[in-house]
Amino acid sequence: DDPNPIQQKALPIGVLSEIAKRQTTETERAISQLAIGAFFFACRSCEYLKVPSAEKRRTDVLRLRNIRFLLNGRELDHGNSRLEFADCVAITFEWQKKDERMDTVTQMASGDALLCPVRQWAALMKRIRNYKGATDNTPVSAVWKNGRMEDVTSKMMVDALEAGVAAVGYEKLGIKKDEIGTHSIRSGAAMAMYLGECPVYT
Repeated sequence: DDPNPIQQKALPIGVLSEIAKRQTTETERAISQLAIGAFFFACRSCEYLKVPSAEKRRTDVLRLRNIRFLLNGRELDHGNSRLEFADCVAITFEWQKKDERMDTVTQMASGDALLCPVRQWAALMKRIRNYKGATDNTPVSAVWKNGRMEDVTSKMMVDALEAGVAAVGYEKLGIKKDEIGTHSIRSGAAMAMYLGECPVYT
């Protein structure tokens, strides 16, 4: 997973709610969508963000073509107006760290207006599809800045996570902002599954 000499603490999902309150810019919207979307799939940072070369792994960054939405058993086109109301979202990881290829993971809609994998990935899809030049091969990290498509970076995500942790406060979380990193989203998802008594094979 993400290399870091300091153990990063698991991120409580409440911090993602706090980050979602800060969506006044296109970049903030992108960061929030990616953070919540990645949480539900326990993504590695290199799967949804632009990371420094030192952090890159064999895993490929996800692209729009890897995201599928299903409603009543039928796949919805990415341009479908009911995308956010799909029953589930399926993500195909083409190449993962452990040499796994074309591994598809599916998450059902949670029913929550904010903390829902379907709604967040649908919002991300609609946002990026509206960018000039966006195609099926456009990475999910894409964001429109300075009149062109750029990428949400791991540093941008860390900054947002730290701001979210600071806003919630140490007294509530017992976590300092310098104990948080991009791996905190993945470990936070694992902790949530553990607390929810999910079977280990999931």
